[in-house]
Amino acid sequence: MTNIMDTYFTFENLYKAYVDCRKRKSMSFYCLEFEENLEKNLLMLEKQLQNRSYKPSRSIAFIVQKPKIREIFAADFRDRIIHHLLCSYLSPIFEKIFIYDSWACRKDKGTHKAMFRLRKFVSEIERERERERERESGLRPRLFIFKWTSKAFLPPLITRFYTIWWPKESKMRKFCG
Repeated sequence: MTNIMDTYFTFENLYKAYVDCRKRKSMSFYCLEFEENLEKNLLMLEKQLQNRSYKPSRSIAFIVQKPKIREIFAADFRDRIIHHLLCSYLSPIFEKIFIYDSWACRKDKGTHKAMFRLRKFVSEIERERERERERESGLRPRLFIFKWTSKAFLPPLITRFYTIWWPKESKMRKFCG
């Protein structure tokens, strides 16, 4: 088996990831700053990935208030390029094993399509309830929809993840944990 470091972490693949990453960020300060020395920055990332010395930068934390108050952690632009690179490598592998009704962060899926699929399921259940009521003329089964927000669950999980997988001297561990 060939090593991913040699075959996938190449300048060409990093450049493709960069182009994909910059699609909606082309006028951001961090994107423009990275572009200023694009070739040098991509070559440095390639070297760091191949010799396993790459370390994620510190994320930028900020608060958004619409549609509701949320704390956002945005990765540095160079780290976003690595995210795109890894997603382009891992997506084809995981797509084969995901269930059909997994909708988040997948090509040709997403929140709106998930909503339409849920609406279809709810309609089917409602029709079945109507048939049941007509047959039995008694109590009809109830329909429950569950929405879960991981506000309390996710931060401790992230903290544990970085504690386990990142070395103690890592900036990311100090930032997250």
